[in-house]
Amino acid sequence: MICSKMKKLTVVLVAQLLWLGAVAQCKIALDTIDEFDSTRLIASAPISIGFLVPTGALAEDLEGEIYAEEAKVIFSYANEKNIRSFFLTLGVLEHKFHMIQNDYTVYLKFAGGPIIKVYNEPDDPEFDRDLIMWRYIHTCVIPLDIFHLMRMMPVEKIRIVYDDYKSTIVLSEQQQQALQQAVLCVAERLAEPLPEAVIKP
Repeated sequence: MICSKMKKLTVVLVAQLLWLGAVAQCKIALDTIDEFDSTRLIASAPISIGFLVPTGALAEDLEGEIYAEEAKVIFSYANEKNIRSFFLTLGVLEHKFHMIQNDYTVYLKFAGGPIIKVYNEPDDPEFDRDLIMWRYIHTCVIPLDIFHLMRMMPVEKIRIVYDDYKSTIVLSEQQQQALQQAVLCVAERLAEPLPEAVIKP
C-alpha cells in the first residue's frame, strides 16, 4: 500500500532516530530534500511514550531488573513524485516475538473519544541482546483527515494488534501534549517555503 521507495526512505532515516534520546518538547530532527528527485522527508525528534518496563536483563548486582522505555514515536512527512503522506512511526519493545501483518493493525484512541485504526507496515523485529527483548518498528500511514484530527486532539492510547497478542501503550498527559506538538511542528515546517537552493527552475 505504501510506495516501496517512500517507505524505505522513511523507515531507514526515521528508524535511526527512534532509539536515540527522546526529547520532551518537539523539535524537527530531519528536513532533507533529495537533490536528484526533490524527495522530501520531515521528521520530529523521537518522543518517549508509555511507561518504563522491566526488561529480561539483570542489573550488574544481579539483584534487580533493568528497566527501559516502553516505546518511542516519531511523526513525519514524506513525498515522492505525486505521492505525499504523513507517517506515525512507533519503536516498541516487546518481551516475546509476535507475528504481525501489513494491515490496519494500529489503533489510535483520542482523548476526545474517537478510536481510529491506521494502516501499518511493520518491519521485521530485531532481538536486543542487551535488553533481552524484541524491538519492533511500526510505520503507520496517517491520512489527511486523521492528521487534522491529531492536530486538534491529543492521542491518549495506542493499541498494536499482533496475530496472537494485543499491546496497549498509555500516554501520560505530558506525552499526549508532546505528540500533538510534534504533529504541529511538522505541519508548520511543511508550510514554510522551501529554501531557494532547493527550488528547481
